Amino acid sequence: MDEKENADNLTKDDYKLAIDVQSACNLSGVVFSFSRVMNKICKEAEKNKHGTDWKNNHPICRLFAEQIYHLTREKDYFEAHNECDNFLKQS
Repeated sequence: MDEKENADNLTKDDYKLAIDVQSACNLSGVVFSFSRVMNKICKEAEKNKHGTDWKNNHPICRLFAEQIYHLTREKDYFEAHNECDNFLKQS
């Protein structure tokens, strides 16, 4: 397996990252890390013919999503939605 193929495969480090990110306090760092590992999850899904549900319910995705929720829960969903909607109406 060449270096490129190996870089596309999920590793123990990716699973460890999902656990380590549970103590993260920097949303941008969490999201950028999630993006990198999500690329690997998508490639694995494609390679093994897994669908959207498999990706959405992957344990790494669940842990990253939970931390993103944890870091953004101060603002209520509907409040955030209304603010975005109001911004769009003003534009």
